[in-house]
Amino acid sequence: MPQDVQPQLWQSVAPVEFTPKLNDNSQAQALLIGARQGAGFAIAAGQVSHAIQSRATQVLFDFTAAGSTIRYMIDGQWEQLPPLDRESADAMLITLKQLCLMNPADRRSAQSGAVKAKLKKEKYEVLLQSQGVPTGERVLMRLEAQQVPFETLSDLGMRDKMVATLKQHLNSDGDIALLTAPKGEGLTTSWNIAIGAADRLVRDFQSFEEQSRPEPEIININPNFYGGSTGLTPYEALRKAILKEPDVYMFPDPVDGETFSMALDQVENLDKKIVTRMVSSNAVEGFARLVAQYADQRQRIASRVACVLGQRLVRRLCDNCKIGFQPPPQLLQQLGIPPGRVALLYQPFIPPPPEQQVDENGRPAPITPCPVCHGRGYFGRIAIFELLIPGPQLRDAITKTQDMGRLNGIAKSEGFHGVQTEAVLTVARGLTSLDELKRAFAKKA
Repeated sequence: MPQDVQPQLWQSVAPVEFTPKLNDNSQAQALLIGARQGAGFAIAAGQVSHAIQSRATQVLFDFTAAGSTIRYMIDGQWEQLPPLDRESADAMLITLKQLCLMNPADRRSAQSGAVKAKLKKEKYEVLLQSQGVPTGERVLMRLEAQQVPFETLSDLGMRDKMVATLKQHLNSDGDIALLTAPKGEGLTTSWNIAIGAADRLVRDFQSFEEQSRPEPEIININPNFYGGSTGLTPYEALRKAILKEPDVYMFPDPVDGETFSMALDQVENLDKKIVTRMVSSNAVEGFARLVAQYADQRQRIASRVACVLGQRLVRRLCDNCKIGFQPPPQLLQQLGIPPGRVALLYQPFIPPPPEQQVDENGRPAPITPCPVCHGRGYFGRIAIFELLIPGPQLRDAITKTQDMGRLNGIAKSEGFHGVQTEAVLTVARGLTSLDELKRAFAKKA
């Protein structure tokens, strides 16, 4: 390659190793050999590798007559990257579709598939969705690491006191624990880690999952599948599991009212526990949605919900380059932080414009971007949690109204600290910035 020609992104990294998702190893090997002979294999392997090494969780390709634009989702933000020319882009897509068991010739229909990828010792699931659009084709690639980079609730950003309270409620009997988050705000990760923090050694946990959408495996959690080839309804799967006399019934997805009612019978009569989750913008709304979803069981549910965990994701300040500043008293007052409690708040390092990056003699002196975050100012994301422990007034009101303003007011009067209060604590702990909070909370949940 001539020295003045910059390598493409896919050429700048070591490629991933692909493994097609076929049960027959000989068929998988044959597919892999065939794909390797294509012109797009090296491009696909390099592009996926580059995305992984850039910490992208999603990649969006927009294919047109000119080629393909590329965008990475990094820490919840889309970033534009250099495009691929038409020949390279099409060759790459053919390979990716082959490996994901999709039809490379179909550029119009909605398709989806998946392939396994390995980079060094790390394993990933590459999920591909394609759809024809008026300008060409849009392809979304999601990259899911097999090894989650968090092990504990503290790793996710939860304060120690809240960790202790949540564990206490996860390990209690005769009640319901509900976990919530807005769509795309890390509910699955928090669910897995929270369940991992519960006492699964002395209690029997039974999870009820749709066969086509199994949950990641958690030690000492026994899955009970329904739908698909099982021929079972959720009700039938639960009825069979009850014979094992488990302690905890887990519902990662909503089930029908008859099934949930049967699980509630176990909670009320035999001191069993239900742990479930749902998408909602905050904990109080999650409580209201659970009650509304099973309206004929509202009194029973309202009286049995012991805790509701809510969360919002924010970008974490890069520890290598974040800058501390002494907050003025007025700012501390606005945040509700007592004087003298916090000496410094932190913000991302933002380099001055290029024309101002000069030495003492006025000569250009470009500032080298932080080697950790590559000049983003943030590295990774953390969750800001809120933990609702419903009081008697909220339990009563939630069976009578869905007025969120009123319900939030009652919850606060009974001592609930919402996510905004926790957000200020996260800033005070130096984990994120005020600007990031404004950005995150400006989004529609």
